[in-house]
Amino acid sequence: MSEADETSPSTEGMVDYDANSRAQKEHALGNADVIADLAQRVANRPDDLNITDYGCGPGQSAIETVRPALDAWSSLVPRKNVSVCHADQPGNDWNALMSLVAGKSGYLNRPHPPLVSAAVGSFYERMVPDRSVSVGTCFFASHWLRSTASFDAPDTVWFADLTGNARHEMWRRAKEDWVRFLRLRAEELQPGGFLFVSTIGAVPEAGEINDTAASGRGIYRAMQAITKSMTEDGLLARDVTDNFVFGLWFLTAQEAREAFEEKSGLADLYDVDTIDVIGVDGGGDVFSSYLDDPLEYASKYVGYTKAFAASSLRAGLFEPTLGKGKDTTQLEAEFFRRFEELYREKTTAYALEQWHLKVILRRKDS
Repeated sequence: MSEADETSPSTEGMVDYDANSRAQKEHALGNADVIADLAQRVANRPDDLNITDYGCGPGQSAIETVRPALDAWSSLVPRKNVSVCHADQPGNDWNALMSLVAGKSGYLNRPHPPLVSAAVGSFYERMVPDRSVSVGTCFFASHWLRSTASFDAPDTVWFADLTGNARHEMWRRAKEDWVRFLRLRAEELQPGGFLFVSTIGAVPEAGEINDTAASGRGIYRAMQAITKSMTEDGLLARDVTDNFVFGLWFLTAQEAREAFEEKSGLADLYDVDTIDVIGVDGGGDVFSSYLDDPLEYASKYVGYTKAFAASSLRAGLFEPTLGKGKDTTQLEAEFFRRFEELYREKTTAYALEQWHLKVILRRKDS
């Protein structure tokens, strides 16, 4: 899911999102115990129970995110009113999601199914009624910024390799968006309710650009290499590529904490349970099992990258170039052809490394 452009959400036009969202599903399954624990901690409060998943996306991960809470509440308080809200932008594939909700792998085939609703909009605005959410989740979504980014950045397509004024301005936007997101959720949470944000993070690393190692640096640097080669070959317009930057920021634990240490008012709204960045076991290369087959390995990376990046590339690179006599579909096909070729030849040189930011907040009772 992407908040990078409110008029062109990232799930719009995604290619086989569910088939290529293995990391998202595994992430939800890996946090099932945490979600169940939070659900248990609010089960006996007087309010009706609700779990809202912000930036849910259209895939099976959205089902697996809410299932642990439903299982916990069904066991502990079977007579309580329970509801689920899937929240995302208008361009999300809602038909695909609701088909999964109602299908064999969904959660409606239980004795007392929950009420199901969808909140359509940006999570940088209000999405659900005041004090209606018992447990809020937001997985792999809050790293996308509220608006697109455009800087004089000819050497990179992403935030982590920005330097100078461009980096300072990008961080200013990212910090403002993080605070805004948390303030809005505080209005929607019930007193005593929990917000669980788990998204892509970054860690300090001496010697790296800006002394920070950000998740997915291999993938983004691979995309920069392809952008550069297509620009040099005259397929992409240099005035476009020199100013394109993905509208996202992967927070370090310290950056996430700063929002509570400054005069944002968040410390008056939340008790902080957890703010940490956790490394993924094995370095996070979810496709390492395909290394013996470079063709399949490269194909997996293409599918994974298309699922989250294709819409941003179309809006930020291909469509602006289209006005210069190019064909968007052909540009996208050529981009990912070169991308796949790069992974076939270089394999682990551009492997996906992952660090996950984990934030658990409790809404204060007063």
